[in-house]
Order: sequence, then C-alpha cells, then structure tokens
Amino acid sequence: MHDSYCLAERATDMWKQIVGVPSMDGLVRKPDLLSFYIASKIPVSEEIRQELLEIDGISYRLRREIDLLETVDLVQCKTCKIVIARRSDMLVMSSEGPLGAYVNPHGYVHEIMTLQKANGLALIGRATAEYSWFPGYAWTVAECVSCETQMGWLFTATKKKLKPQSFWGIRSSQVAGMSVPFFEMYFTILSSDNRVAV
Repeated sequence: MHDSYCLAERATDMWKQIVGVPSMDGLVRKPDLLSFYIASKIPVSEEIRQELLEIDGISYRLRREIDLLETVDLVQCKTCKIVIARRSDMLVMSSEGPLGAYVNPHGYVHEIMTLQKANGLALIGRATAEYSWFPGYAWTVAECVSCETQMGWLFTATKKKLKPQSFWGIRSSQVAGMSVPFFEMYFTILSSDNRVAV
C-alpha cells in the first residue's frame, strides 16, 4: 500500500488544480485530516461522499479520492443526467471552498457547490436578496430544463462593484456522480412563461 504522506501530497496537488485553494500545507502533514477534508468538500453526489466517509483507513480513503479527482469532469443532473457544468466552472465563494453547507430560514440545510457558469438551467421567478447566503447577492431559483428538478440558485450581484457579478449555487443532493466526459450534450432550450433559459 502507498504511504499516506505521499498520497496526501498527491491528493493536495490535484485538489489545488481543481479547486484552486492556495495553501493546504498544514493538511499535507496530517493525511487523516486531509482525507476527511477532501471527502467533505469534493463535489460529488451524497452517495459517493458517504462512501468516502465510511472507508476505513487513511490510505484507502486518499486512494479513492485521488481516483475520483482524476475522473471528475462533468457536473450532471441526478435525475436526467443532463450536463450542467464542468469542473473548470467551479468557483470558490467561501473559505470552505467550492462546496459549503447553508441553512435556509426554515432550518433546512442545503449543501451547494458554487460554479462560475452553468448550462441547461432555467430561472424561475424574480431575484430576491432576502435571506441570501451571500451578502450583496440576490438569488433566483434554478431548475433543470430537461426534467424540471430544482437544482439550486443563480446569485446575482446587487452592486456593480461586486465580483463576480453572478454565480451558481447547485445543490449537491441533485448532482449525479461526476465522471469523465463520454459524449457532449447540446441543449435546445425553450423559454416559456416566467422561465428564462440560461
């Protein structure tokens, strides 16, 4: 089996390439903490995340995470498998990285991944800044244009000086396991009523 410190170094390098988090030096020297950090933050389905967290052994967990990081490319709707984004679209909007947990006013916890762009999503209703998880941003509900599953939200800046001007918050519970692209999907998007195709 591989040395957990070597695996931690490799996993950290891959994580930095995908997520762009600059300093993880402290975690490289603590492979056990790193393995749980990546397991909790990697943008995969909840089922795969649970699998990672249940792996007994640091080296085994890191090896599985490295395998996943090597194949992470497409973000797909869990229901219909339409491609909505790529790993290069991930955006860090909090200290937690591209994946974070947020609570709505009703106490429901949403684990979301933040993306700089997405395809195949329709906006429902008007933007509102009320109860926004990101100060200075208004949110609009976003659903899959193919199956109409509520995927998350588009966050738009309420002030011109904010960067980025917009980004997506996609619910990890609605994301299929991410995989290597085996085909490209093209979308025919129709606008109707208060649905705006993006």
